[in-house]
Amino acid sequence: MLALALAVAVASSGAPSDQYFGSLKMSALRIRYEIVSIRDRYETHKLLPEEAMHLAVLVQNAFGDWAKKYPKDDWLPSTGYNFAKLYEELPGNDARDRAVALLIYVKSNFPATKYAASSRNDLHRGLAVRPDPAWAVELRASKAAPSPSPASAAPSTAPSASPAPSPTASGRRGLTTKA
Repeated sequence: MLALALAVAVASSGAPSDQYFGSLKMSALRIRYEIVSIRDRYETHKLLPEEAMHLAVLVQNAFGDWAKKYPKDDWLPSTGYNFAKLYEELPGNDARDRAVALLIYVKSNFPATKYAASSRNDLHRGLAVRPDPAWAVELRASKAAPSPSPASAAPSTAPSASPAPSPTASGRRGLTTKA
């Protein structure tokens, strides 16, 4: 019985679901979820390129830790490839370089997988540096432009400071005497 349990443990080289990686302590499932989530939020213009890149770098920290601790995990090739595809969509040299590094990682460490074949094809085709998308430029400009705030457009109901009435001849403030 012990031999069977040992054989199963050796055959299973995947990370346990309760193992957490990187500075953000993400599980392998969370890493995969975050890659899909970042890509979806970027494609629907809910994240600017720099926001998506920032989040992706945080997730890559966890991915690297996972790959180091469980180098034979069956989920690493698909996760690495999908991660590279996210970086391919982002603008700039850093995103392109990270995509290339992940594609090389997948093709080198998992050569018999379909993800390695796709990685080789992508690398052979070449990855261009993407420019900043027009929608992101427009979104940044709209965030930077000051818009009238609702508070400044409405009349103020706060009491205003007005000068106090001056004393009159009778000595009482604000009251006048009839003679």
